[in-house]
Amino acid sequence: MKIEIEKLVRMKQFFNILQISDKNVQVILNKPSKLLMNNIHKNWLKYNHLKADKHQMPLYLNYRSPKIAYVPTVYGVVKQDIQQYTKDVVLDIDMLTGKPMKKSMLKLDLFMPQEEAMQYLIQWQRYRKYWWSSITTTPSLFSVNDFKYENNTARVEIVAEFPNGHQAVESLACETHPNHKYGQLSCSMCLENALLVLLQDGLNNSQKDEYLRLHRKIAPFKISLALKLEKEKELDHNVSLHKMATLLHHKLLTNQISTWLPNYSLPLDLQIKENRQLGVTYTAILEEETLKFGFFKLMSNSTKLTEQVHLKDFCKYASLKFRDT
Repeated sequence: MKIEIEKLVRMKQFFNILQISDKNVQVILNKPSKLLMNNIHKNWLKYNHLKADKHQMPLYLNYRSPKIAYVPTVYGVVKQDIQQYTKDVVLDIDMLTGKPMKKSMLKLDLFMPQEEAMQYLIQWQRYRKYWWSSITTTPSLFSVNDFKYENNTARVEIVAEFPNGHQAVESLACETHPNHKYGQLSCSMCLENALLVLLQDGLNNSQKDEYLRLHRKIAPFKISLALKLEKEKELDHNVSLHKMATLLHHKLLTNQISTWLPNYSLPLDLQIKENRQLGVTYTAILEEETLKFGFFKLMSNSTKLTEQVHLKDFCKYASLKFRDT
């Protein structure tokens, strides 16, 4: 695990290393890491609400509202203890286990009639495993280990099966007590651990083509705007492309589509390489033809296949592409 963690934290786009030793490493999270964690968090909330609606189960934030006139038969409570990673806040990672010392905890507590508790545990461990598989490019990475029983509690973990060993990503515990009317099912996960596990999976899949394979639902940037600049062209030509990229960047952000602007001092192939190493889903390539006719190439960074898109349709088209994320 030590070798994998060291390789992971040396991804300069995601981390700045402050101190590293045989036992632990201290890093500052860069913007892509923070965006990735935020996307995981939002998707976690969205998925839990969808499943709660399916079961006609009300969800409350942090505690059950005292204003309701009755106690539902089945209900859930979402609890969130999120660390704020400002520029000076350090994340400490154990080099041997790969586990973060600082933890942002996400927890879903479900309350149901005691006789239905085990049924809910079986159903929700399937839901939670499916969710993990739905936010990775390697769905088979995650599995559920065997149930463990102790006193009045049944426990199970969802684990990521890496070549060098498994890493627990979420724990589920179902408590039932003979004298209590309700059973309680708790699903708990750590955001920092999710960040490291999903980056590790993306890194494992990127060895051949240098593309960090992150699922589009959680990728920190959905689109990058690359420029094909011609050195022999007049300065005004390249300035116009820069202005076009800035305008498109603003429009995409207005439509809540996270967008990356690469280093335009680099040639086009290195701009694309930078995008791929960040796990950006698509790259829009603006060039001379774009200035003349409004068309440009939109390239999938995972397949390198391109399609032709017109400027006037781009923002609407991009919104449709990412409406499920």
